[in-house]
Amino acid sequence: MAEESDRKQKRGRNFIVSAFLGAITIALVRHFAPHLIPFDPFSFWTPRGGVGDWLWAAWPAFAYGIGVNVIAAYRDRKDPELRAHPEAILVVGTLVSLWAGIMEEICFRWLIFLSTIFWVQVGNFLLLGFMGWGIPEHLYLWVVRHVADFTTLGGLHDVLFSAQGWFVGAAMLSANAFFRDGHKYQGLKGWISSWFMGMFFFWIMFRFGLPAAILVHLLYDLFIFVVHWVDTRIERAMYG
Repeated sequence: MAEESDRKQKRGRNFIVSAFLGAITIALVRHFAPHLIPFDPFSFWTPRGGVGDWLWAAWPAFAYGIGVNVIAAYRDRKDPELRAHPEAILVVGTLVSLWAGIMEEICFRWLIFLSTIFWVQVGNFLLLGFMGWGIPEHLYLWVVRHVADFTTLGGLHDVLFSAQGWFVGAAMLSANAFFRDGHKYQGLKGWISSWFMGMFFFWIMFRFGLPAAILVHLLYDLFIFVVHWVDTRIERAMYG
């Protein structure tokens, strides 16, 4: 348990530091070479549609998160000490959900994503891009974006095939890979699930804005904790 906690804390420091450095990158690039990041950074904060639209669009994610965790809760027996204090799940769950919904969306879907647009281009230039044979660019154009487009059912096609440049989709996938790898401690299922959920949060952000992604992520996590709280109350009534 201690080792897992240390891994989570280290992951938190890493992505926060990366986001902080990303903010510096964005500021410098927007000042000296704004064409290398073809977005107004604060445009992502402009909400589109209403809260009802956000929640309706997110129902597949909520259904998936609740469904998977209902099955997991049914299979696993809670610790007797936890059954004695089920309210702790809601308290901790609310705090964790607030942290994840706000901080992870700001860091991964905004600062890390935007700064990675620049660094992807730098990496491509160094890897033969200066000769017009950029390895990352060609790999992305001919393989990666097609696989990602297929696995996301075309939902992010406009980003993966962005008219603003290949590096936009490449940066989104790189930022999401960082997000996914931060959930390795959840095992293979969590690692795979976090990749798809990260792409879904990107879809929400591009469609409705960053505030919508924050709310959807927060509620997604919170609903999972509510499922386990309900299960713990049921176990408490059944087993004491």
